[in-house]
Amino acid sequence: MTRPRTPPRTQLHGQTPLEPANWLAAIVESSDDAIIGKSLDGMITSWNKGAEQVFGYPSSEALGRPITMLIPSELWTEEEHILEQLRNGGRIDHFETTRIRKDGKKIAVSLSISPVFNSRGEVCGFAKIVRDVTERNRLIKQEETTLASTLAEHKFQELIEQAPDAILQVDSSGAIAIANRTAELLFGYSREELLSLNVDALVPQAARHKHQGYRDKFAAAGVTRPMGEGLNLHAQRKDGSLLPVEISLSPISSERGNQVIAVVRDVTERKKTEKQLRSLQESYMHELEARQEEAERLNTLKSEFMASISHELRTPLHTIIGFAELLAEDNEAPLDDKQKRFLHHIQADSEHLLGLINDVLDLSRIEAGGLRLATESVPLEKIISEAIHSISPFATERGVIVSVEQMPAQAKVSADPLRLRQILYNLLSNGVKFTERGGTVTVSATLHGDFVRITVADTGVGIAAEECSRIFDKFYQTGYTSSGTRQGTGLGLTICKQLVEMQGGKIWVESELRHGSRFHFTLPAP
Repeated sequence: MTRPRTPPRTQLHGQTPLEPANWLAAIVESSDDAIIGKSLDGMITSWNKGAEQVFGYPSSEALGRPITMLIPSELWTEEEHILEQLRNGGRIDHFETTRIRKDGKKIAVSLSISPVFNSRGEVCGFAKIVRDVTERNRLIKQEETTLASTLAEHKFQELIEQAPDAILQVDSSGAIAIANRTAELLFGYSREELLSLNVDALVPQAARHKHQGYRDKFAAAGVTRPMGEGLNLHAQRKDGSLLPVEISLSPISSERGNQVIAVVRDVTERKKTEKQLRSLQESYMHELEARQEEAERLNTLKSEFMASISHELRTPLHTIIGFAELLAEDNEAPLDDKQKRFLHHIQADSEHLLGLINDVLDLSRIEAGGLRLATESVPLEKIISEAIHSISPFATERGVIVSVEQMPAQAKVSADPLRLRQILYNLLSNGVKFTERGGTVTVSATLHGDFVRITVADTGVGIAAEECSRIFDKFYQTGYTSSGTRQGTGLGLTICKQLVEMQGGKIWVESELRHGSRFHFTLPAP
């Protein structure tokens, strides 16, 4: 028994209504159909519960993979034609084809695919609704066979009369020989009027001149199949109005010769639901894009603000440091030991603060896109020697030995020498800070194809395994230095990562507690 339909309600008494985005997410996740998003190059970008049920892949195994994993290899050219049509702004509606589940089983599906446009009106991806019609097709074929047999033997007339779909039996000339009660209701004709018509009268006027040819082709093929696969079919009522339909055709042989059983289903409500769902999807995608653009704008403003305020802070700090140096060098009014100690603290803390501000400024410039690189062929040994020379006073003060362990002869990298020196200095500085007195920090380099891998290793306190994945995050500080204190802003490694990636390389860490750390990064060879 069909349950009575009730109008949808968006809010129950006493409950807070869901936001439109949450409604869309709920609709997508509750759908029995697979709803899949894919990029312009055919990579899967979204995957709902229905997709898991239809294809057997959890989202973790589907996201980021090519859509061709669901397509039999012999149909890959079909996907290319679909993508080409969609990139040009076209749509695919109810295209029936074959796809593959995770278990290797082939299933029949109906595809509806539409392009997704960004705020500039450009196609930025595709939304696909996939319905598993394997069982439906099996049932349709079974139903068609049953109906053909029933009509041939003039049995089960009541079943035909009560069928939810319009059923027509048409002879080779197109004359309607049998029509059920649903056909009367669907097309608006009486039974007597239908039996006096040619089936072409039910075809829209614009397509009527081609229908005879379609009937001849079907009669020659003589196989049961859906009509107009991948097309939007319409039928014409008595009053001239059109309605969307699905049609299944089955050939039969009777004492009257070869005839065709046509099962016609009104899909008006389904089309309306699909249109509403597409509208919700497009609205949701536009909202996501708008939010992403706003987040990027705010991030840029934040970076610009940080860069501006950093400049404002650096100016008075340079003044403080300059006057402190003048006081320390003033021989006319020498300072006593207490005053020298205070002055030393002023200088040390001011320079430390200046270093932190420089880190914030560098990161802000990188994120705002304001940092420009001057890439050239750089002799690696020279840059490493300069970085070690710069860190030597700090290392000597802490009792840590810094040296070069391995270096290919005349090795060069394609990099900005100033930024490469900054990367090395940051890594060496971290190694010294986290290494106890008497420990070592070493630099080595090895060739790997078109890249040079540079490693900065120390014998320090090491990093816990659970922290290694976060070590390059902004403001993240891992534990304490060898002296038991925290230092810096947690931006040094973030800046290193950004600078390495801007120059075409990558950076990573290998470490464990109490066994030192090894920071590796690669740069392209010139």
